[in-house]
Amino acid sequence: MISTIRIRLSLACVLMVATLSASEVNYAEDPFALEQGKHVKTLADRPWADRSPEELQQWARENLHRKLIARKVIDANEHPEWEWFRKSGLGIFLHWGLPSANPDTGDAWAIQWNAAKARSGRYMEPATKMFAVAETWNPDKYDPNKWMAAASKAGFGYAVLTARHHDGYALWPSQYGSWHTGEYMGGRDLIKDYVEACRKNRIKVGFYYSGPSWHFAHEQKSFGEAGSGAYYNHKMEKVIGRPTVTAAMAAAEKQEAQGQVRELMQNYGPIDVMWWDGSVAMKDEELATMQPTVLVARGNIATPEGEHQGASENVKVANECGWWWEECRKSENSFTPNWHYGIECERNHWDTNTLLAELIRCRSLGGNLLVNVPPRGNGEMMDWFYDVCDEMAGWMKHSREAIYDIDLDAPLPTLDKTQNYTTVRGRIWYAMPNEENTVFIHELDRPTSVTLLRTGVAMDYEYRDGSLRLVVPKIMQTDLPDMVKIVFAEEP
Repeated sequence: MISTIRIRLSLACVLMVATLSASEVNYAEDPFALEQGKHVKTLADRPWADRSPEELQQWARENLHRKLIARKVIDANEHPEWEWFRKSGLGIFLHWGLPSANPDTGDAWAIQWNAAKARSGRYMEPATKMFAVAETWNPDKYDPNKWMAAASKAGFGYAVLTARHHDGYALWPSQYGSWHTGEYMGGRDLIKDYVEACRKNRIKVGFYYSGPSWHFAHEQKSFGEAGSGAYYNHKMEKVIGRPTVTAAMAAAEKQEAQGQVRELMQNYGPIDVMWWDGSVAMKDEELATMQPTVLVARGNIATPEGEHQGASENVKVANECGWWWEECRKSENSFTPNWHYGIECERNHWDTNTLLAELIRCRSLGGNLLVNVPPRGNGEMMDWFYDVCDEMAGWMKHSREAIYDIDLDAPLPTLDKTQNYTTVRGRIWYAMPNEENTVFIHELDRPTSVTLLRTGVAMDYEYRDGSLRLVVPKIMQTDLPDMVKIVFAEEP
């Protein structure tokens, strides 16, 4: 009797274990269900959900960084002259000037004392040392045509050069002030060469311009961090009391800036982008009298900087608000203070896959990528830039349609219907596989075709309950983003 009971209990245990194991195996063997679980998002995770654009704009003003806020919603139909900007989606940011000639720091901000920099032991350069670079700086290998030829081939649509950065040194011979190439470089016009190179290579022309100038009346200015209560002079000597900048000095500085901006707008033909930093030297209305089609980027569109400000959830909000946006990003893998060239830029830099993946991310969320690639002080571009451009050119031959001239107005599927970065062109979607080479999208119609964009080869996929899942086979994978093209039937 006891033996019979034991046998029955043992059989029951075996059956129970077998049942549990079968359940576990079935669940593990259903990656579709697992993917569905991953893609569930609560309303708290999606602040853009269930809000009108106007309500979301107010939420953004209260919760996001000011650089994620645009001044207005731009009606594309009212501004066909800016259609190129959203179509192209990829710009090259060229921080170049006096700081570029000091490769040990490469940091234009090294000129300013900062409490965090002081605590970390980071180098802070006396303004006198950076200003002295102008005495000898005359880039003998400056060849912007070579830069732009490579950039154009790689798919860059526009460029933005620091015509004047915060150090205040103008890269052209100006009639305003005494801190420009006319005084220190025998009248050499670096801007002219840049503009001509852009036009020759079908790159839209953009100028960055810093309203404030550290050089103007520098002996009366503080080079300490604003609001810190610590004051340093231009020799990086700590001083007692705030240095005095009179109203007349401030007015003269603004007058110089406005005069220089007029030169940039009047002396070089059509200009496509104006990119302010520090402060705005001239109102849009006055710029338009000289350059009727110029796009004033910062302020009118959202311009988040770096990985934190440009996080996907943040720029998704900007897009759902109806704002145009452009992420400004340094092409580096780990943080440095460099926007201008520094020796670290030679080895700490993006590869082609990283740049393309970031571009696809930005495009899938309705924005542009303005990636900073700083030239060396002598005017050369770093060697790796040309290697990346060559690889990008190859990718653009087969996959450019996934990022160029696509739909950018909300709603877009990324972060709502899929965690894959997915761009849209009408009834065609382009999805970038994740790190597991998987694409999963829910709440979509059954597609008419699913192919690998690079080759046009049809792909196996599973479609269930309004969701699609596929894995790019290893034999189809490359080292660059392998976009999946998903085509839907035309709506009746």
